[in-house]
Parts: sequence; C-alpha cells; structure tokens
Amino acid sequence: MRRHLSYLPTNVLDMGLGDITRAGVLAAVAECQGLGRETFRRRYGFGRALTYVLVVDGDSYDSKAIAGVAHLYSAGALLSADDFSGGARTVAHRLRALGFTVEDGSTAADRPQQAEPQILLQPRGGARLRGAQNFAKSVHQGIRISDIQDVLGDQATTLNALYPDGIARLWGATPTAQANNEKARALRDRRVGDDVYFYTANHFFARARILHLFTSSPVARRVWGADSDNATWEHIMALGDVEEFPTPVLAAPVLRQMNVPAPLWSLTLRSPESYRSVLPLLPAKSRPVVPSPLTPPSATATADQLTAEGLLERLGSLRTHRQPGIKTPSRHQPLALLWAISRISADRPRLTPWALFRTEVSPLLADFGLPGSKVTPEYPFWHLRGSDLWEVHGMERDAGTAPGTGALDTHQPVAGLTHTSAELLRDPLIRLQAVIKLCSTYFDGVDQGELLNRVGLAGYATADGLVDEEEDADGQEGVAATERATGPAARRTRTSSQLVRDAAIATRVKELHGHACQICETRLQYKRRPYSEAAHIRGLGTPHDGPDELPNLLCLCPNHHVLFDGLEIYVDVDGVVRHTHGDESAGRLRQHNGHPIDEAHLDYHRTLCELSRITRS
Repeated sequence: MRRHLSYLPTNVLDMGLGDITRAGVLAAVAECQGLGRETFRRRYGFGRALTYVLVVDGDSYDSKAIAGVAHLYSAGALLSADDFSGGARTVAHRLRALGFTVEDGSTAADRPQQAEPQILLQPRGGARLRGAQNFAKSVHQGIRISDIQDVLGDQATTLNALYPDGIARLWGATPTAQANNEKARALRDRRVGDDVYFYTANHFFARARILHLFTSSPVARRVWGADSDNATWEHIMALGDVEEFPTPVLAAPVLRQMNVPAPLWSLTLRSPESYRSVLPLLPAKSRPVVPSPLTPPSATATADQLTAEGLLERLGSLRTHRQPGIKTPSRHQPLALLWAISRISADRPRLTPWALFRTEVSPLLADFGLPGSKVTPEYPFWHLRGSDLWEVHGMERDAGTAPGTGALDTHQPVAGLTHTSAELLRDPLIRLQAVIKLCSTYFDGVDQGELLNRVGLAGYATADGLVDEEEDADGQEGVAATERATGPAARRTRTSSQLVRDAAIATRVKELHGHACQICETRLQYKRRPYSEAAHIRGLGTPHDGPDELPNLLCLCPNHHVLFDGLEIYVDVDGVVRHTHGDESAGRLRQHNGHPIDEAHLDYHRTLCELSRITRS
C-alpha cells in the first residue's frame, strides 16, 4: 500500500481527520474484521492501540488504524500513525463525534469477543393477529422513523444511527405472564447479533439479524396497534440483513434436530451449537452481506472463496437493467466496474465515497452509456452489490429499493470492489481478462479504445503499457514545434519517475542470439556494430507490471519489436508467430537453450492481443 500522506502541517492534518466519515469507518472496520486485527495493522503500518480502542458490538479495534484507513476510504489518502497531530485523544474525539463508542484501551483489552449468533425462532402469527400484514408493513417495507419520532424517546438516536436511510425494520413480541417458559427465556436471553427465522404454515420464509433490542409500548401501538386482549408487541427487535427466501424452507426437520416441538407456537431461542447443527438444513448465505452500521462483520455470512474463474463468470453475467423494448443491457454497471478496475491498476483505494464516484463515473455514463439512457450513477453504485464483487458501507442494505441521490448525498456512503475481488484483480493477467470480459460482453458498437483511454486503462493499447513521460516524444510534438519557430529550441524542467531497466540483461539476450531477430533472423549493422533490440514480452509499464528479467525478454529487430509492442503479432501456444488481425503465420519463434522464455508472459501477451482484436474491430 502506498503512503498517500506523510508529513503535513498540523492544520492540514486536523482538517484531514475531520474528513473521516462514518461510512469510511464502517468500511475500515469491515476490512479489519475480514483480514484480522493483526494483519490489518501490519498491512497499513500501525501498531496496537495502547490508549483508546474503538468498540463495535463487543469487538475491539485499534482506533488509530481504523481512523487512518477510514480516511483512505473517505478522502482517498491513508493517514499513518504519525500523521495524527492530536494523538489518540483527537482520534477518539472524532470517532465519538461520528457516533461510535471509544474506550480506554486498558479497560477494553480483556473484552471477550462477540459470541456466535444464537437462533431465534419467531412465529409470524396468522390472520387473527394480522401476522402477514404486520410483517409486510414493518419488516418487508419498513417503518419511516419520522412517522414514529414523537414516541421513540431516547431510542430515536439509536434507530437513526442504525438506519441512515430513515427506514427501520421492526418486529415485536407481546409480554408473557410466566417467568420461565420458552417465550420468557427467549425474550430474556436473545441478544444483538442473533439470527431470527420467521415461521408460518410449517415453513421458515425469512431471516434477519438483530441489530438492537428495546421495550416500548407506545412505539408498538403506533406501529402494530393491539391484539384482541389489548396487548401490544412491546418487546421490539430492530432488524437488519433481512432476507426473504424465494422458496420457503420446510421447518419440521430443522425443529426436530433442535428438539423443538412442531408446529412452532412460541417464540423459541436455541444455542449457537444447536444453530450450527441445523445450518446444513437452512438456505446458505451465498453472497456477502453488507454489515449494518452497528453490526460487526463477524456476525455476517462469509462469501464463498472467489476464484479468478468465478470473478470472470460474474463479470459476464451482471444483472443489468434493460429498457422496455430494448434487448441491449444497460452499460452503467460495466462502466462502473471498468472504472473500479482502473483504480486497482493505478493502486488507488478500492473503496470511494459517493461524491467521488458520482463525479468520475457520471461523465462515463453520459458518453458511453446506451443512446438515450439517463445518467444515473446511483444505480450502479447501489445495485452492483448483486454481482457479489461490490460492497457498500454507510447505508442500510435493502434488496428491494435503492436510495436516491438525496439520501446518498446526505450520508456519503462508500462503495467499491470487495477485498477479495480487488486482490484478484491485482494480478495483471486476471485484470486483463476482466477487461476483455467486460468489453466483449457489454460494449459492442462502442469505440472501445477511446473507452479504455477515458476510463483510465489506456496502457492496454500497447504491450509496453504507459510509457515514461520523458520518452513520450509524440505527445509534446506540437508544443515543441511552436517553441522552435523562432530562435534556439527552448527547454523545460520536468519531474517524473521512470522505470529502471537492467542494461546487463538486455545485453545478455542480444548476445545469446548474436543480435539476430528471433522472428525473421535479420542481423543489422549500425555504425559498424551489430544492432538488435531487447523487447519485453509483458511490459514493465502500467498496467502490465512485468518483471525485468531474461525469461521476459526477446531479441528482435526494430520492425518486429514495433509490431510486437503494438500488439500486431503474438506467439501462439505452439511457438508460431501470428498476426493479431487475420491470424496469418509470420514464421516460428527461434529458441535458444540458454534463453528460457516464461510461457506465462507469452500467454499474457496473447491475451493482450485478444483485447486489441476486440477493441480495434
């Protein structure tokens, strides 16, 4: 990870700490949970918290490390431990201002980790209790917090923090007069982080996660009214990660495994061990669930291990919108993904705040979206979660609706590629294959060369990648011509970074082949000396990031070097040199026993030529 900030004036750093958003903190917490606390600290260069720790639902996090990475995802620049001018106290103050709990490290060091979730079996209730209507109203659709604000009392702050979109998912239970029956034990012992399974007609039809528990008769009466005995559902659960099963699950085997009588009549709680025993009988949480603001990622389901093949399959099967009467899928999600891939290629943060996403992606949607389509960056920002490659932090997940630009502007959530998909895309070959998959699947009829240039992937136009600034003579030709119109040629001072090439390796490959081109056998003489060129198979420049080593080099004449770098020729799996456009043979690549060539680099170059064939067709 590159350091984006180092030594800055105090006033700049204070302002930087103020740029940290709640969504950025949630994203950092999620990443820390996924990597593990020690790995997270090591990756970003932080030590263990000695004074203040961030506490989220019982789990402790190093406050400075979280704040530093939160700034990366809030403002695009990592703050290191040394960059906090006010020290740990200032960090703690900022985190508390964002609504988080920060405690003294000495009191939180021995805090036990959050327990595994229990399973809470929740009968929905039949027609007499308006069960279906109540579930549809307060869980599926949700309750506007503004509609119950006057009866919430001190719960208003918590619910507003839990549900930034202003829609609360609530369910309640009526009191019981008995002290130790199933329902009484469930009401007493359930806890935040437990999973709730909703039951009706011998089936489980939905599940959710408990985010908060409170008791309020006024809230319950406002939301659900009262039953025939004038009792109301005052023991209230605030829910997140609500998932309604496409096909209801037969409950009898699950209940039997946990020694629960069927049919289920009462609210029932079972231990984590019992829950684990029935997990094979319940629908798998096959996709990653975005944690709600106060629910630790440890309590959410983990996604299956993503492979390169799985990533490419998902890129090629996006759930894109189609306008009525138009078969062509919308390009909004593919454009956003190309933009996100370019960020990985450029070593920029994988997650970005909504404001930056909107600024950078909107012009791409306007210029490369389907003709007549609206520029709606909020759609890919939110709906790309369905790809299993994208995550959003700072907004409550709701599979049925998407927040408007007003809500996004208010809460400034952060979104981007998941950690797993971003790590896969750091591999240059997988990244190249991903670009090909998107271009070939979604951008027929688009000037794909211009698209890649605009999205930030111009380096794929040549095998060399993006050339160093001082080697790019063509880009300065017009300026230079103006300057030398009168008098001596002017000079300009320029600062840039250049790749350092090993001249000894280049000399070695030329000498091994006697300066004869490995394709055409030409031996040139220049100023009475033999002349040949060392060509990198996988370019050193961005985005190829090839190694400067002998197995990544060829000895070529200038003509074939230009054609090879320009992606006009490639070496097939049988060692035959072929033209990219037309596939005609240009002979065989001559090999030398002292010059091993890495087939992986040739495969990368072939794949790059495939992209060239697609984008130039």
